[in-house]
Amino acid sequence: MAAVNSADSSNPDDPIGSASSDSSANPGGTAGSLLSRTLRAVRPPDADAVARARARQDALAKPRGALGAVEDLGAQLAGLAGTCPPPLPEPAGLAVFAGDHGVHRQGVSPWPQEITAAMVSTFLSGGAVVNALARQAGAWVLVVDVGVEADLPPAPGLLDRKVRAGTDDLSERPAMSRDEAVAAVEVGIEVAADLVARGCRCLLTGDMGIANTTPAAALVAAFTGGTPEQVTGRGTGIDDATWATKVAVVGRALELHRPDPADPLGVLAALGGLEHAATVGFLLGAAAARVPVVLDGIAAGAAALVARALAPEAVGAFVAGHVSAEPAARRALTALGLRPVLDLDLRLGEGSGAVLALPVVRAAAVVLTEVATLDEVAAGGAAGQGARRPRRILVLGGARSGKSTTAERLAGQAAQVGPDGQAGPVTYLATGPRPTADDPEWAERVRTHRERRPPYWTTVETADLVAHLKADDPGRTEGTESTESPDSTEPLLIDCLSTWLTRVMDEAGCFGTEHHSPGAPPGGTDNVRDPAAVLAAEVDALVAAWESTNRTVVAVSNEVGGGVVPATTSGRLFRDELGVLNARIAAASDEVWLLTAGIPQRLR
Repeated sequence: MAAVNSADSSNPDDPIGSASSDSSANPGGTAGSLLSRTLRAVRPPDADAVARARARQDALAKPRGALGAVEDLGAQLAGLAGTCPPPLPEPAGLAVFAGDHGVHRQGVSPWPQEITAAMVSTFLSGGAVVNALARQAGAWVLVVDVGVEADLPPAPGLLDRKVRAGTDDLSERPAMSRDEAVAAVEVGIEVAADLVARGCRCLLTGDMGIANTTPAAALVAAFTGGTPEQVTGRGTGIDDATWATKVAVVGRALELHRPDPADPLGVLAALGGLEHAATVGFLLGAAAARVPVVLDGIAAGAAALVARALAPEAVGAFVAGHVSAEPAARRALTALGLRPVLDLDLRLGEGSGAVLALPVVRAAAVVLTEVATLDEVAAGGAAGQGARRPRRILVLGGARSGKSTTAERLAGQAAQVGPDGQAGPVTYLATGPRPTADDPEWAERVRTHRERRPPYWTTVETADLVAHLKADDPGRTEGTESTESPDSTEPLLIDCLSTWLTRVMDEAGCFGTEHHSPGAPPGGTDNVRDPAAVLAAEVDALVAAWESTNRTVVAVSNEVGGGVVPATTSGRLFRDELGVLNARIAAASDEVWLLTAGIPQRLR
């Protein structure tokens, strides 16, 4: 019996095959259209960027090849991004695709099918293992119902994209139709595109579905030629009798459908689960967007085999987070040519292994970005002054959110540690007005900030940020509290951009005058005296200095995007201009942090 006879492709060269435009089967529109566009968008890694990453690895202050597979991963990230060093793969977004399986009725799992819906509720409440790991790693978690048998109530963090309520029993008939398989794949593509559009620079796979290791094993067997005994594992810890049943079920399914790997969607429809199909689309969507995607476990490994069959070059975006204890997992990774980041005998699923691997993936990019070269170390002499690479860090937050405290901690961490083990000095650029008796609240705030800073830090009260960002040695600036001149090797801490912008706008005469909207050309015929032109020039100069500075710098600013609309024209103007400034500084920053209720969250 050929694979999925009822949905065979009329064109053997078309990987999608015949598919109806039934909107109930494909919520995204004409079936296969999104998939076709995505497949066309997948491209191979940038060979030049890979070569540059390899060359840089060899030039870093370490023996060649000393970081082993981390160096290979760094080169992979560079090839995917088309640049070296590659952008940091953060923030990360984890999609947990959930679905149920008709094959559960064959007794392949001791757990009731209702556990799928129960675990979805646990994910949404934040109480699952993957939630705890994701919080620790700073990854977002999105749960997608692509085929849960039960009707799930709407909830924050849950995306309802149900193609159908569970699959059919793959040992008796195709698990789903070809149209349904394509619809589920396109759900995954859309989820990947949405996470990337929301700013994710790394995607992680997750899955939930009682009995889903049975279809995963069957998929791996179909694409690797493994026998049922070779690909079937213990899943959630089944006993010998249940394992024997599971092996027999996989064998019957393979014999019934006789899957043809040349028809990957036919194989997926016959043997797969809806969460496997959605993961296929998620992987393809990541590859098309040239964003790394970290695979978790056997479900992702099986989906990756389907994705590779559809678009071989997509593998360049795949990172094997770990190798599962399931035997099919190692077989799948070997066939894909992927080396797992971790090998910890994990078999939980949910995305847990992908999240655990995330710090290593980040580290691969950080090494290429921050580690000095041997030439830089030699140029720095015995003191190693040339070895420290500058970092630009933006810390955002609302009033009293803890942003200044966080910025001070980050600046202190960036300071060079002396022979005595004590962190070195920091140059603190205070941009606000001097405290006066007329404003006791401001005076108290300034006093608190001063007392919190270490005595060996240098404070400079100035709005001339460009001079400090550009200067090799800013020297003595009027208004310092310290009697020592700041050193150009000291990190800068700017607190804050909001008060700097207030001073610049006030001195330019922006308040109380007609002013251009942010991003629009300044008006007037005399740009020298036009407040908009003066402000634009000051902001442009600051952004340019921020982009080109050779100093590590931490800047504090107020996040104004989520507040109430100011009641005055001047207030709305300031809010808009600060929002534009924050966005421009963030775009040129190595790290961006957001403080909410005293809790820091790294956005980049």
